[in-house]
Formats: sequence, C-alpha cells, structure tokens
Amino acid sequence: MQEFLIPAKPDLQAARESWLKMLARERRLSPETVEAYERDTRQFLHFLTGHCGGPPGISDIADLRPADLRGFLAARRNGGAGARTLGRGLAGVRSLLRFLEKRGLVNAAGAAALRAPRQPKSLPKPLTASDAKQVVTVEGQLAEEPWIAARNAAVLT
Repeated sequence: MQEFLIPAKPDLQAARESWLKMLARERRLSPETVEAYERDTRQFLHFLTGHCGGPPGISDIADLRPADLRGFLAARRNGGAGARTLGRGLAGVRSLLRFLEKRGLVNAAGAAALRAPRQPKSLPKPLTASDAKQVVTVEGQLAEEPWIAARNAAVLT
C-alpha cells in the first residue's frame, strides 16, 4: 500500500494501517477484501480532503455526521459506482470507524445509522445446453438408486 498517496494526517494514517493489518491477520479476510477496503477507505479520505478543506485527521473523523457519509456515497454514485460497490465501500468505512471507536477515538453511531444502498435482485443464469447435458449425465452416474437418477434427470431436463 502506498502511504504517500493517502491524504490524511499521520494519526489517521497510522490508525488506518493498523486497521488494515488487523483485517488481514486477526479477522483473516481475503487479500482481495483487504485490498478493496483499502481502496474504499482511500477514496473516503480523498473525499474528506475536499469536504474538510485539507487532509483529515482522527479529530475530523470524530466530527463526522451521517450527512457527511451520505455525501461520500452520493459522490461515489455520481462517479458511476453501482449499489454493490457503494455497499462494500460503506462496509469498509463502517469497519474502520468501529475500529477507531473500540480504541476510544471516535463515535461510530452516525455510520451505523446509515442504510446501505439497496442491492438489485438478480436471477440465476441459465445453463448452456452442453452444461445441462453434462449435469444430467454426471447426476445419473452419482445416484445410488435408479428412481433417484430418474427423478433428478426429470428435474434437470
């Protein structure tokens, strides 16, 4: 992670780095999730730099209101981010704020009060004809009883 690109005061940079290490080591989140949270919180800090008029510190984070967080989500939405991306970004920011709250540095109640954007409902994608044939063939071979194989073939075709 390139700390020189992070627009934050040293106190917040150090706390954020500790949080990212905790995610990887103690909570054992996947490297991809930690990277996504790092990116989301970096974007949040960039937003706060413009919003606060300078690099934010822990004192600026402590003064955040739900309207500030909604402003961040609105800016991301205007930048083309989808509902899933916004939800993940909010989860990362909330996680960072809870981390800071557990250390007695901020009050994260404002972030907890915010609702994540609604996720679009998606339908399962249909199998291709060749994939469906393969599933029926494999399922027929795996069945212990002939009637189970016949039932599964009927359901899958």
